[in-house]
Amino acid sequence: MKSDLDSLMQERGFDAIVVLGEVRENPALRYMIGGSRVSDGIVIKKRGETPVLVCNAMERDEADKSGLRVVTTNDFDFYRLIKEAGSLFEGELRMLANVLEHFGVGGKVSFYGREDPGKAYVMLRRLEEMLSAVTVSGEPEATIFDTAFATKDADEIAQIKSVAERTNRVMAKTVDFIRGHIVEQNRLVKANGDPLTVGDVRRFVLERLLDSDLEEAGDTIFAIGRDAGVPHSRGEDGDILELGKSIVFDLYPRGAGGGYYHDMTRTFCLGFAPDEVQRAYDQVMEAFDASVAALEVGEIGKTYQALVCDIFEKYGHPTPRSKPGTEEGYVHSLGHGLGLEVHSEPRLSVVGNDPLQPGHVFTIEPGLYYPKRGFGVRIEDTFYVDKQGDFHSLSTYPKDLVIAFE
Repeated sequence: MKSDLDSLMQERGFDAIVVLGEVRENPALRYMIGGSRVSDGIVIKKRGETPVLVCNAMERDEADKSGLRVVTTNDFDFYRLIKEAGSLFEGELRMLANVLEHFGVGGKVSFYGREDPGKAYVMLRRLEEMLSAVTVSGEPEATIFDTAFATKDADEIAQIKSVAERTNRVMAKTVDFIRGHIVEQNRLVKANGDPLTVGDVRRFVLERLLDSDLEEAGDTIFAIGRDAGVPHSRGEDGDILELGKSIVFDLYPRGAGGGYYHDMTRTFCLGFAPDEVQRAYDQVMEAFDASVAALEVGEIGKTYQALVCDIFEKYGHPTPRSKPGTEEGYVHSLGHGLGLEVHSEPRLSVVGNDPLQPGHVFTIEPGLYYPKRGFGVRIEDTFYVDKQGDFHSLSTYPKDLVIAFE
């Protein structure tokens, strides 16, 4: 949580942290500015002190919504610096140096944000040359923000719950949309007689997300048949919705403008489920239910990956443990944390060494995939851990396999 930043900085020996760049696709900066909708900025936090936000003067009113102390680029004569330097990059660099000096930033300073790697490399080298009091640092593994992100406060949980409620409604409306079509010659058709396609469904989902103040950060997965057997296949827009083929529908939107995520997956068969798909589905649900039943505060994530491998191997499916690199059977980890990023800590995987604790938000998503046999199955809910250590699913839409038609 944000309240942990000072202690984390102390543990890692940071005298200050600097987060900068465009806000969009920049979770660390979004985290620091809360609900403020500035387009870019610089946040400076010295250990033990309140953060400061530097922004364009045109966005000062938006910046005030962050609750941080706000100064603008005008306070540092940004446009004069650009003119004198004859370069936008040089002007930005000089302004950043001036900002750090103005606020007395020195010692070991760690930098975060989104920037072109080459530009960031040049900027940080030059900055260290310009400021003798600053030792530039960074973190190649789990960063201070990765650790802070992992546990959510009450406000963050409330935002995630809101996104989850809206996502579940979009899932329900999408199934109703599909069910509202008629069946002809083993396929779904529209009122004009044309077949219903993956692209038609995808467009419907996008419209419902927009109506719900949600947005895609990556393409929604709606994959049928063979494509359902490749976990991250998005599906082909031209594919026709046919009866009896498995459909993996992975819906993971976030709040509009780069907010918090919700992540859920359901597997459907239209009309009926072939025997082998039903068997795989039953085994996935066994793994899902066993994982949920075993959830316990203090248990590390890798325990649950091992549990699911035990179940799937019992039925003869290859797993990452029994056959590393397998592309059929169970091919991935059981789950991941999420928040402002769709994949974060804690990890329910072979490298999941962190114990589950209150404030964690994470997925459980076992699956079986057989692309050569033309099907895949995955079931995914998002869970959170409350202050009492109880686990709650935020993915309330039913997990029925078959979508029936009259």
